[in-house]
Amino acid sequence: MSAITVLLFFGSIELLLRLSGFRANLNVERMAFTFPIDDYNKSAPQPFLVRDDTLFWRPRAGVMDHNSHGFYGPEFNVEKQPGVFRIVCLGDSCTHFGPDSYPDMLRVYLDEMAPGQFEVINAGVIGYTSFQGRRLLESEVLNWSPDLVTVYFGWNDHWLARGRQDKNQNAETSAVVDALRELRVVQLTAFALGGVTSDDRNVMRVEPDDYRQNLARICQECESRDVAVWYFTAPHAFDLGIPPYLTQSGEVADAGSLVPLHQSYNQIVREVANACGAPLVDLASEMDGMNKQQLFIDDHIHLSQGGKLYVTKRIIQMLESTGTLADDPNIQ
Repeated sequence: MSAITVLLFFGSIELLLRLSGFRANLNVERMAFTFPIDDYNKSAPQPFLVRDDTLFWRPRAGVMDHNSHGFYGPEFNVEKQPGVFRIVCLGDSCTHFGPDSYPDMLRVYLDEMAPGQFEVINAGVIGYTSFQGRRLLESEVLNWSPDLVTVYFGWNDHWLARGRQDKNQNAETSAVVDALRELRVVQLTAFALGGVTSDDRNVMRVEPDDYRQNLARICQECESRDVAVWYFTAPHAFDLGIPPYLTQSGEVADAGSLVPLHQSYNQIVREVANACGAPLVDLASEMDGMNKQQLFIDDHIHLSQGGKLYVTKRIIQMLESTGTLADDPNIQ
């Protein structure tokens, strides 16, 4: 009788919470940003995002031109070939997808100019923050023995979390745990104990201090393995207009705060690069004086083919300036 009484009591609370519409985000799949895993898989040409205990999600190997390691681009061996200079490009969707991503363009150019001497691996993943990039570096990328790691983050870091921040996400895959997380009583208890943030709290997926720490940690990890690291600021074309979907989807609280917010994250990149003595490719400053209609697609975040070509040229120029690649007077 006592067990039945307890079940009836909690069952009644569960029903009342559901009728009231209460819900708190506990599952990583329900992180509210532009493309929750399940929703994005439904709208993509093929379901290609799978859940990952360390990285929250990753592309599925062998789907939509992702190699057996789950990264966009050609196959590669974890063990680097002798005499090859291996470049790994960390980033989000600005790095991830083609056709003709800037890692693709860089690979083609280097293969033509210095056959067999360079290898370019695109380790950018759609939706990733610097937190996921740091974890990817620590769990996989450093095991590939890279000679150079490029770092291009910023957008997803300052989108609103509306749930747990990245550092507090739990990617546990247990079916029992997932079922318990669906119970509103469990969600209410976690919320009351501070274990989850509410949907209306305006915190970012990666707050500024954490962004700084993630970028600095990437530098420290690379330095500990004698790996060069280059940082990129993330350019934009919001002076041509801010897409309404960013506020409609809840990525930002209001359009007026977006440009100053993004600039503050780019400034952190500059400061981290300076503090750790790493080269900086300040794309944001460089592109401010250029024709942005030719450099960006309609969302004013992602680069057009012209914009990606510009990034490729800048990497080549950096490789030349460091003596890693012989000067090519014919680059256009």
